[in-house]
Amino acid sequence: MRDPLARGPARSVAESGDFEVLVGPWVAEMYRMAAAMVGSAEAADVTQDALLDAWRGLARLRDRERIRPWLHAIVANRSLKQIRAWRSRPRTINVEPIGRPNDMAPDVAGVVVERERLDRAFDRLTAEQRVCLALRYSVDLTVAQIADTLAIPEGTVKSRLHSALARMREALAEDDR
Repeated sequence: MRDPLARGPARSVAESGDFEVLVGPWVAEMYRMAAAMVGSAEAADVTQDALLDAWRGLARLRDRERIRPWLHAIVANRSLKQIRAWRSRPRTINVEPIGRPNDMAPDVAGVVVERERLDRAFDRLTAEQRVCLALRYSVDLTVAQIADTLAIPEGTVKSRLHSALARMREALAEDDR
């Protein structure tokens, strides 16, 4: 089998089936990142769209050893597109009863309530802040790696992380009142 990291026409990698070998080790990480940014309900679609974008853009990848940050950038861009699309549409709320926390075991109810609080706080972040938080805490990238992935200065990454965490703390504090 051909080395998927070897130089050569990207189309031949995609056509030979080596595309899966090239991106396969990173698909689960791509999904986790998408889930952190857009939620688990949309993560599979975002990941699939990102993989399609990677397939189509493989010829533009000059250094195959940089596949991981390249894929992260594609997922970040797809997630940002999804977030922006949500914000342009009216938001609906499901009013069907799905059970109350009182009907659940005490530990499950607490987890559900806490997850709802975090989701509401996360919704208050800008798309750019979400990307930085997802890369930092879901994918466990360093500030330097995030900056490299997003092609922005490290100071910008630090600023976005700082303001995102401050905004989340503020939202959670307001929720406690």
